[in-house]
Amino acid sequence: MDQNNHKADAMAVRQALWALQKEVLSSLKEEFDKETGYQTAPTEWFQALTGSERYQWLRELTTLMADIDIMTELDFLTEQHLSVARKEIESLLLTVEADDDVKNAFAKEYSRLLMSGMNLLPLHSQLKTALQRLPQKEMDQDQSLAERKAWHEEHRHQAKKRRN
Repeated sequence: MDQNNHKADAMAVRQALWALQKEVLSSLKEEFDKETGYQTAPTEWFQALTGSERYQWLRELTTLMADIDIMTELDFLTEQHLSVARKEIESLLLTVEADDDVKNAFAKEYSRLLMSGMNLLPLHSQLKTALQRLPQKEMDQDQSLAERKAWHEEHRHQAKKRRN
């Protein structure tokens, strides 16, 4: 697999992930609007999302998406980058039983949304299809998290290099 394929595959996963998140947020806003009895303003919705304990489970997805964005901006992507991305996304979005409380909270809420609306299911399937193009490699959670941190360092190094 060459660099162009790596970049294209990473971008396909990134786009599928963004579409999925957009629909998750849209579904949650619909629920929130029904509960409040009116269509909330964007600022009120943002405050509810960021300030309410009710939506803390979304932080896992937001953090992962930020890391995927950083990875896709790297100058050179390796199979290791892609396999970590696949593992992390599958671990969060496609694993029914998570191994920690934070991921359990995410899995519970995400599964509920997935089953409650028809709009999310096709996007979930698109993400699964896009992930199939990424290499798969066995690694433990500590290795995977270390790799994600390395993406940030590599990104900072590349940005510094461009500025000079």
